[in-house]
Amino acid sequence: MSLVNGSLPLFDLAEGGIWLVLARSVTVAALLSAYGAILFRAWVVRSAAIDRSLIRLVRASLVLQAIGLVSWLTIETAALSDAQSWGAALSQLEPVAFDTEFGRVCLAQLLACLALLLISGTGRWPVAAGFSVAAALLQAAHSHALAMEGGISPLVLSDAFHLLSAGAWLGGLVPLFLLVRAVPAAEAEAAAKIFSRMATVAVIILAGTALYQGWVLVGSLPALIGTAYGWLALAKLGLLAVLLGCAALNRFYYVPNLTVGPAAKRGLLRSIALETGLGLLVICAAGFLSSLPPGLHTQPTWPFRLQPSLVTIEEDPDFRQEAVLAVLALGGAVLLLALGVVFRRVRWPAVIGAVVVAWFAAPHLDLLFVEAYPTSFYHSPTQFAATGIASASALFPADCASCHGAEGRGDGPLAASLPEPPADLTAEHLFGHTDGELFWWLSHGIEAPEGGMAMPGFADRLSEDQRWAMIDYIKAHNEGLVHQSTAGWSPPILAPDFTARCAEGRSVSVRDLKGKVVQIRFLGAGDAVPKPAQPQEGVELATIVIAAEGQSLAPSGTICVADDPTIRTAYGIVSGIAPAVLAEKIFLLDPNGWLRDLRGVGDGSSLLADIEQICRHPIDNPGGANAHHHHS
Repeated sequence: MSLVNGSLPLFDLAEGGIWLVLARSVTVAALLSAYGAILFRAWVVRSAAIDRSLIRLVRASLVLQAIGLVSWLTIETAALSDAQSWGAALSQLEPVAFDTEFGRVCLAQLLACLALLLISGTGRWPVAAGFSVAAALLQAAHSHALAMEGGISPLVLSDAFHLLSAGAWLGGLVPLFLLVRAVPAAEAEAAAKIFSRMATVAVIILAGTALYQGWVLVGSLPALIGTAYGWLALAKLGLLAVLLGCAALNRFYYVPNLTVGPAAKRGLLRSIALETGLGLLVICAAGFLSSLPPGLHTQPTWPFRLQPSLVTIEEDPDFRQEAVLAVLALGGAVLLLALGVVFRRVRWPAVIGAVVVAWFAAPHLDLLFVEAYPTSFYHSPTQFAATGIASASALFPADCASCHGAEGRGDGPLAASLPEPPADLTAEHLFGHTDGELFWWLSHGIEAPEGGMAMPGFADRLSEDQRWAMIDYIKAHNEGLVHQSTAGWSPPILAPDFTARCAEGRSVSVRDLKGKVVQIRFLGAGDAVPKPAQPQEGVELATIVIAAEGQSLAPSGTICVADDPTIRTAYGIVSGIAPAVLAEKIFLLDPNGWLRDLRGVGDGSSLLADIEQICRHPIDNPGGANAHHHHS
């Protein structure tokens, strides 16, 4: 069986496509070239031997950067204004340049280019270096980091240091090439050693910031393997690894041999040229990355037929022992290989022994994997919305009840005619599957072991939004049955999300209230908006009142109101209580949004005691019914 399923991530570039990538890449490459050349002359190698060449390089880089910035601004303007021609885009250039943050940053960069052009011919290299650092930092304002976090943060600072270190290393390669070519071997060796020390510091910073940005922006192993952003991040890291190999070859082979003969100098020049070319490829990869949504914001397409999982060994002690022994055996095989490397006399017996041990141990590692699908690591985009749960409750009887039964217990009228019994959607094992697995089965169906379809797919009957809403409904219904029998929710489940109106014309969703205890109170016909409870000091309490049918309520003070009938339907499903009976009921949510308690309107002191108990014992992230991550 093939290890891959043939599914590839979608390379969906931002509007502007390849032209935007090229404009961005030219801008960044020219910026780093100017910055690196100025830094090389001002603070690294203070030799006047190549001043004229450096001035020409800096000026050419600044002109190219300005052309790239104008092109970038024009392409973005065409995308923002939905212009159908370049003439229409140019007519919108002024408002985009002056009225958007992106445009103002581009104008600031153009002014920095002009200032550096004026300074570059004066020989005041330290002053030019200061301006070039500022110009490089302006480029960080175009990053994913600033767009995501909106201000100075560790991610934004990481991006800034990444740019500065990339310019110091990659931008200094052409000046180093010019210097090595122009000066005697001894002077070239001394200059190359100075540059190597600076480049080493830059590489350490570059590697550290790249790993940190990758960890934050990619987000997970599935996103690294299954998104276009992750693939390009891996490609960029691969190119960086090759660049490091070239740098190491220069530092430890060519540079020490410069004074031995001309061959080493020619080799060093070729290696620097290759390193420069690879650096340009890295910048292009970064340009593509900047035009793609980060991996953590993308549904990852899992490309393999298997995925790591501990489910099998957690459920069966015998399987657990078998897997542990297999892992220990593989560890022994690695030790045998190490023994063969250290002791030459036993090399071949050790290698043969390691291969034999690995051959017998490897099949048992299947216990650490389960079947996977392209959507296995998808996360639900619905936010567990009340509207979706309510709408899917109307779809379930028509599309699912004939097989799964009205309550989802797998006892529908067509169940006996199927090759495999339908799944019991009320069982606890439902929550052992990821949202992505459920989405795949609902979309493509489930094959029976003997052939044929145990369950048909619904991709041709239900839209993508309807399928996600159906998953939310099934989980909410399951938890409602659990609450009916136990008066609790197990596993914990997030509260269905909705929007309420608050004082001063504000709107707030349940998710917006994270960090506060939330009470959601359902009113009966004729009930008035209650007075807010007064919990103990240090406890933040938010109250949302759900109006009865036909009621018109206005927010009052700290109390928000909502009157969407789907809210009553969704909370009736998740609690197992008929929506008409929810009047005078209060749902309590902990500060992380998990449903914690359902009670009638009664003694205020008892309510406050429940609130204080919730605050003392919040739920962090139990991998609950709709936590949107894999359970393994």
